[in-house]
Amino acid sequence: MPFRRLLALTALSLAAAVACSSDPYAPKASYPVNAGAIRVLALNQTPPEAESGVGLFSRSTAVPDFSEQFDFALDIDAGGNVVIIPRSKVVRCSSICQLGMRLVRPDSVKFEELYDAPKSGYVYDSVTTLPIGTTVVFVTKEVLCRPSNLSTYDLYAKMIVDSVHLAERAIYARVVSDPNCGFRGLVPDVVPGH
Repeated sequence: MPFRRLLALTALSLAAAVACSSDPYAPKASYPVNAGAIRVLALNQTPPEAESGVGLFSRSTAVPDFSEQFDFALDIDAGGNVVIIPRSKVVRCSSICQLGMRLVRPDSVKFEELYDAPKSGYVYDSVTTLPIGTTVVFVTKEVLCRPSNLSTYDLYAKMIVDSVHLAERAIYARVVSDPNCGFRGLVPDVVPGH
């Protein structure tokens, strides 16, 4: 068999093997990753109607009440540090209520360079202090994922606190969230592949 023909058959076989190795029935992401800035007032020492809660699915702020339209609340402790308080520590949950957090030191991976949420290493439903400039990655159970054909209800997001204004007890942060159930992409405006 001539060498060219053998080479062409080998290349064709390799291409077929690669094409067949991807699962044609695997779920595909539909929506691009969202990014935006938020301003949240501290949970304590602010009016009861203050928006202290953050909803990761929509990157929105909310009043942390029993409507459960938030994943966590933010507060400022006596030392001026930002504190993340999972929803389960603020209200009694009537639906899926789980929040995993993983801090990423700025000297290991910068916020903009964290392209995918880690698969493991999360601490669940724990009150956590977040230093300014440190990235936190979240995994949360999202009830809107229930109708999907996925076996997971997980949504992934990341956040970084840019500044704290103590006089107004305001926290300014950036949030990037993947609205596709079970996908871990954290690159804004890109539809994730996994």
